[in-house]
Amino acid sequence: MKDVADTHLQCRKGTWYYRRAVPKHLVQSVGKSMIFHSLHTTDKKKAKKLREIEDVTWSARFASLEAGGQQPIAQPSKVLGDQELLELVRAYVASNSRQFDERENAIPANSAERNEAVVNLEIDIAHLRDPEDLGADQWIGFVSNELLEAAGHAPHSLPSGHEALLAELVRRGLLELSRRKLARYQDDFGEGFFDRAFDPARPKPLRFEQLADQYQTMQIEEAKANGMSAKWQDKIKAQVALVRELIGDDTLVSAVDYDLCLRARSLLARTPSNRTKHYPGLPLEEAIKKGAKDGKPLLSPVTQATYLDTLRGILQLAELKRLLPHNPAATLRPLKRDAEKAEDKREPFTLDQIKAFFTGAFYQSCAPDAAVPYAKPDREWRYWLPLLSLFMGMRPNEICQMSPSDVKCTAKGTWFVDVVASYDDDDDGTDQPAKTLKTATSRRKIPIHPELIALGFVEFAQSKQKAKTERLFSGLKKDVYGNWASYPLKRFRDTFLKQVITLSEKQTFYSFRHSFRDALRRSEAGPDTLRALGGWSQGSLASDSYGNNADPDLHVGAMAKVSYPGLDLAFLRPTAVSA
Repeated sequence: MKDVADTHLQCRKGTWYYRRAVPKHLVQSVGKSMIFHSLHTTDKKKAKKLREIEDVTWSARFASLEAGGQQPIAQPSKVLGDQELLELVRAYVASNSRQFDERENAIPANSAERNEAVVNLEIDIAHLRDPEDLGADQWIGFVSNELLEAAGHAPHSLPSGHEALLAELVRRGLLELSRRKLARYQDDFGEGFFDRAFDPARPKPLRFEQLADQYQTMQIEEAKANGMSAKWQDKIKAQVALVRELIGDDTLVSAVDYDLCLRARSLLARTPSNRTKHYPGLPLEEAIKKGAKDGKPLLSPVTQATYLDTLRGILQLAELKRLLPHNPAATLRPLKRDAEKAEDKREPFTLDQIKAFFTGAFYQSCAPDAAVPYAKPDREWRYWLPLLSLFMGMRPNEICQMSPSDVKCTAKGTWFVDVVASYDDDDDGTDQPAKTLKTATSRRKIPIHPELIALGFVEFAQSKQKAKTERLFSGLKKDVYGNWASYPLKRFRDTFLKQVITLSEKQTFYSFRHSFRDALRRSEAGPDTLRALGGWSQGSLASDSYGNNADPDLHVGAMAKVSYPGLDLAFLRPTAVSA
């Protein structure tokens, strides 16, 4: 008669175990040299039946490995972190606990069998609580490897620290299962769980990536509902993407504290401007080192503030979901303060620059030789865009998106443009996202400046109305973000302005709008006029919502006071109009 050990069975402290050596040529593939785990019975006959099942199972596994060329299980690309390991064990406990509850005759009616099961469970619990118990170690190792294989990882593939963590979590999980079963055998229904880590009602801890995705979805949904441009939405995504890098996708939301936010702020302060353009595909910290070595300029304090606002918004969502007791980024501001005021980020054109530009070669070539206003289809936008921006303070996209029907006249005879208000990236020199509002309240009704009327702008628009053209400047095409001014601005930036005047670092096409703001200052325009003509808010008052501040008749006089000393455009006026 064969010894018990020769039949893959071993008895320890009354409990039977399955014990089988792994063929030497398969040890690397299996990840261990010995199969050893409890059969959870003290009955030898029952142990033999369970052994037969184990023999068939393991023989099939060995045969499968041999047929597959004895290759170890491939390592997945994603590393299992602390949270992933806990979730593996939690799922194992939940599944086994559910199977036990659903199994018919899980609790024997026979008192002797029940007492035997109680004794076995008490023995298992004692083994699991003994840190030096060899049988418990083997049991824990077997379950650990099963969980790793189920997750697509080779046995013993974890770093030593994580392997020890998994072993401890499995020990706690097996102890939890044994205690639950013992409670059922003893008709104790007082506790649904014993170890808080395996509380079925406990929500899964959220990773920062998941929270950031939720925030982004909410922001995009709100942006679409309010007619924000695609460019605005893309910038939301870009801001969320960088914040995720700053905090770390796998960081648990519950682990985000003030110190981690300070670290994020420090990284942000050292991040190169246009980082994805200069260092595409390079991780953030490597891009920071490379940028410092290459002497690249850093993100401006204003831009840093927008990213910190995004971080603050994400963590505010965590606070609202009660994932955090408070928002650790609530008071966070850029490491370095912005020394420049918003109005100083763009310089207006000087009166000499304005005079030089509008009396340069291009405009000289536009002088009419008849009683009709300037109208050359391929160059209409080049002619009117600077004039409308200088004399009416309109933003480029507001001008380029106009329809001929936007030029209207009030009952009192005031000509005005009724245009959809917009916001441009460079309007105040910041990197705020661009948007185009589409609601009825976002329309600006701007009186047409007398100089533009003298140049024939009204007649130009009326001719377009008669021709039934869809847009005032029909030769333009919008970019992927729906911005009609993208191409004209590029041409003015790269060529047209530089051909005539010397620009400072802070001067762009938007300097025309800043010059208009200075002209309003010279005319001592009030807050209502500033808001109506240029869209600049001077702070809100309760009285702002009363009356109709958008009425062009109220501001036609203020518009007539906008002037640029030394600029004479009489040479551009059609003869019939100027007469």
